[in-house]
Amino acid sequence: MAAMFQDDGAIRVIEGPENLAEPVTGDGEYEVDPDVLASKFKKFIREFKYNAPSAGQGHILTMKYRDQFQNNCEQGYYYLEINLNDLDAPGSDGEVLAHCLKQRPSTYLPVCERSLRDLYFELVKKDGDDLPAKAPSIQLMLTYDIDLDGTFGTMKPLKIRQLTSDQVEKLVVIQGIVVSAKKSRHKARKVCLKCSNCENLREITVGAGFNAAHIPSACDGNSLRGPMEKCPSNPFVIVDDLCEYADEQILKLQELPDHVPVGEMPRHVDLCVSQYLVDKASPGARLTAIGVFCATEHSTGAGMGGSRARGTDTVKYSYLQVLGAHVSQGSAVEISPEDEEKFEQLARDPQIREKIYRSIAPAICASDKDVIDEVKKAVACLLFGGSRKLLPDGTRMRGDINVLLLGDPGTAKSQFLKFSEKAAPVAVYTSGKGSSAAGLTAAIIRDKDGFALEGGAMVLADGGIVCIDEFDKMDVKDRVAIHEAMEQQTISIAKAGITTMLNTRCSVLAAANPRFGTYDDLTNTADQMDFETTILSRFDMMFLVKDVRDPDRDFNLAMHMVSLHKGEVMEDKEGPLPIAQLRKFLSYCRRRCAPRLTPAAGEVLKNHYVSIRAKMKQEKEAGKDSGIPITVRQLEAIIRISESLAKMELCEDVNIGHVEEALRLFTVSTLDSANRDRGVGVDTLNEEEKNELHKAEEQIRRRVQRGGRINRYQLESWLVSSGGIDERMARRAIYLMLMRQEFLERANATLQRL
Repeated sequence: MAAMFQDDGAIRVIEGPENLAEPVTGDGEYEVDPDVLASKFKKFIREFKYNAPSAGQGHILTMKYRDQFQNNCEQGYYYLEINLNDLDAPGSDGEVLAHCLKQRPSTYLPVCERSLRDLYFELVKKDGDDLPAKAPSIQLMLTYDIDLDGTFGTMKPLKIRQLTSDQVEKLVVIQGIVVSAKKSRHKARKVCLKCSNCENLREITVGAGFNAAHIPSACDGNSLRGPMEKCPSNPFVIVDDLCEYADEQILKLQELPDHVPVGEMPRHVDLCVSQYLVDKASPGARLTAIGVFCATEHSTGAGMGGSRARGTDTVKYSYLQVLGAHVSQGSAVEISPEDEEKFEQLARDPQIREKIYRSIAPAICASDKDVIDEVKKAVACLLFGGSRKLLPDGTRMRGDINVLLLGDPGTAKSQFLKFSEKAAPVAVYTSGKGSSAAGLTAAIIRDKDGFALEGGAMVLADGGIVCIDEFDKMDVKDRVAIHEAMEQQTISIAKAGITTMLNTRCSVLAAANPRFGTYDDLTNTADQMDFETTILSRFDMMFLVKDVRDPDRDFNLAMHMVSLHKGEVMEDKEGPLPIAQLRKFLSYCRRRCAPRLTPAAGEVLKNHYVSIRAKMKQEKEAGKDSGIPITVRQLEAIIRISESLAKMELCEDVNIGHVEEALRLFTVSTLDSANRDRGVGVDTLNEEEKNELHKAEEQIRRRVQRGGRINRYQLESWLVSSGGIDERMARRAIYLMLMRQEFLERANATLQRL
């Protein structure tokens, strides 16, 4: 058998073994004659058999690709999708095909597509049917399966930063997040040229990707004006009506967050998708792409500049010509059948919820006098999430749970965020001060081709969670931008002629400090929250994490921290479920289970919500409004928490026990935050503190006469420096006198005695 190849204008003929069992080149590549490859490809399409499952008949043998090709063409879809795992079967002709496509895809892929056009007339086009008489352009698409047991036929996905010069002109598989998708354009695949002098027609085939058409400068046709007359130089013009076009689109694929080393910028690569792969992915989608890693002299549409000739630039522009793409929904965590069986057994454990709670940030010490244990339960509910619902009228109801941690510095709020980022299959971590509204939602980027849309952190976290640290440090206008993203879970864009909507189906875990840095028991909770009611109502649970000053708690915490740094509790640091197993388990639960309320549980929930609303109405009429709203959103929050608790046990029904635990969690979080002001009063003081408080009030009355005004902070400073009053008691005395309406607070923290 002879292999013929054209290299720089010269034709090389290489004699090779007939069975192609050994490579004939020094680098291990096969040199196969295109006609031989075409015949092997046709034989594979016609004869490949597949054990397809059949209802009531077990498995039956079917001609997998022949039937698929015929059905697609008869329905008007001119493409064929081939699984590389089928080509990789040992001892078959497909093994040679797979090797050729992996090593030299740019050479052999057009051969395979030409073979598909021949098969169109052999298998599909019959006399008298309505199909096109001329063979259409048929697209060959490639897919592959990831074998969890590591058997044959797998191609290991590469990280974007692993695309080196060794991979150029090879078939590669990469994974990433689509951050930008340009509008589709129409590229000529066949250009029809006409000589302006002799009207000679000529066709030029244009390769896929960023390849351009080279228009010849001389005409070799016969002149109509006589045999001796020669056509002038550059006589060809393009006949648009006779050209053949195909859709193409440019995507920008960015590295997955867990593939980016600490301190480095995420890298990206441009993808060129064509025909039936166009408009398959939008910004925020997680994409696994298989294609040819190409390098060309310049990017599409870029001018070379100066008088430099095209093709002389040695620095190449790299991109991926996509042959197959799979958009994954949510996480990319692979779960084997053995894992599924183990998780089903784990879910039947009566203590499964307690094991999950103890596995959430096990390095964080908790005691009976703080809410760390409750925060762990809330984070567990956030990671598992509720059930997303689609109503008959098209309205979507979110199932993701949002949690806000508000409290003193040094209470491990950021550690919860860091743990959640590692445990969640899809997670994005960001800081409030370092994030703008465009960085969190979406940005309109202008380039040489016009405007393009790039997704922000919440778009990239679609299907997972977004962790926002220093939430209180965000600008107010930036915080307002995520209102729609948190509740409706969409981002509406209407800028620069782009009107669209992006999905942000993610949970928000936010950490913030009170307005003055630390939480003050003597001040109203609403005064310490530097947030609007609109943003607070979108959080399902809010925790006030206080730095409790208690000798026993401080001693236990110090012992725990010392043991951690000495390495004595490393075994306990994992928790009942290691983080890798927890990540797989919650990914399986989110994918497998979507619980719904039972009628009995719904009745309990309804009665409790009505009683909460009545209680809040009475307190508001009494002038004790906490500033934390209890609306119908909070009712939905309790439902979502109940669903997440049922999902941990892989229960399809939410029972009364789940609802009662959800009500308890909601009470110790949001309601406790709203009711925290009830502890501010004289009843919580001992006799010595009551006397000091009474003394402070008397000094304030002597200092400020009726109708007089004084700055609040000046009054506090005077009580501490001149009156010998403790700073906490000074603030408490002023606060209580304001509550009794002995003083009225004006603008700029000015107090007026009534």
